[in-house]
Amino acid sequence: CTLYSTFLQRGYDQLIHDICLMNLGVAFAIDRAGIVGEDGETHQGVFDISFLRAIPNTTIFAPSSDNSMVEAMKFAKDFPTPCAFRYPRGAFIAPDTEVADYELGKSKLISDGKDMLFIGYGNGVGRAMETASRLELDFDIAVLDLRFVKPLDEDMLKKLATRFKKWYVFSDSAKMGGVGSALLEFLSQNSIKDIELKTFEYEDRFIQHGNTRLVEEDLGILPTQLALKIKENFS
Repeated sequence: CTLYSTFLQRGYDQLIHDICLMNLGVAFAIDRAGIVGEDGETHQGVFDISFLRAIPNTTIFAPSSDNSMVEAMKFAKDFPTPCAFRYPRGAFIAPDTEVADYELGKSKLISDGKDMLFIGYGNGVGRAMETASRLELDFDIAVLDLRFVKPLDEDMLKKLATRFKKWYVFSDSAKMGGVGSALLEFLSQNSIKDIELKTFEYEDRFIQHGNTRLVEEDLGILPTQLALKIKENFS
């Protein structure tokens, strides 16, 4: 089932009762995830992660590049129970590289480091990579492609929690109930108390219509803006 993030909101009751309650093998390909530019204020793909996470029997993941989009579709095609993956309007930010097959609940460490951890989800991976490139003279940064937000890669996250005490989250989605929320729940459930987590997801307000870059600048999520915020936070 292929549709825009904003249109999936209209079918929420059907999604819960007619698909997830019966645990049917339907794959949702969620287009227009994130800022949609001139598509309009009503079409901003903001809420899908937040409202899908609450539904039992759902598996939620996201590609981060064109090649990983192909692998995500292969994974979704044969998945036996409800799943959903999101992708942006237009091009991914991250460059195309060779990617591994998708494995349920498994993330991928794109680059290792020693100072801090960037966690990207979906198109947020490319934003994390671009932000990291602007900080490479000052910090040694590890970048994780989370891939799955439900279920999380708990083994990987536990290992990284022993090495990195500052986590920064990049995802084109609402902050409330989003990727940062999922990670904070994981930390709390596992009694991991020494992690400082900051998420750059969207604040609790509707996002206005406009050119994508101008809207992202207004939200303060351009890589140059994020790099400055991280420098200030780390000092």
